[in-house]
Amino acid sequence: MTGDTPRNLDAPERADLLCFLVMAQLVAHAITGDWLRTDHVIESARMWAASNSIACDWLERARLARMSSELAPRFLIFPWFMDAAQMAKMMIDGSRLDYGSPIMRGMLDICVEHLMQRPASGGHSETEPIIRSRPWTQPM
Repeated sequence: MTGDTPRNLDAPERADLLCFLVMAQLVAHAITGDWLRTDHVIESARMWAASNSIACDWLERARLARMSSELAPRFLIFPWFMDAAQMAKMMIDGSRLDYGSPIMRGMLDICVEHLMQRPASGGHSETEPIIRSRPWTQPM
């Protein structure tokens, strides 16, 4: 942590955190054959938020932990997500995902879509603008 005052979790960061938690679930499953326990996923979310100087309350971490457990098994149709060594290559500094990879951009897109289908509150989605704000969604 940099010592800065933590800022609130915004929509793009929420999608990044969900993607990180899904990847953590998949790595754990590839190594042990089991999914992470809920308390371990919530703690992983807390550590991610702390390392990124982001305020993320317990309820939000629990919500994203639940979503990661819903999403992660869907990725097992791809053999790549069963190989912990391959997935480790998608990590930068152990806590950031390499969105330069098409695989990680695809995972992020799925996480964004999942968040859009399950708005945090009020029946509207604050996540929708992220798709337009991501540089890799622009035509090349």
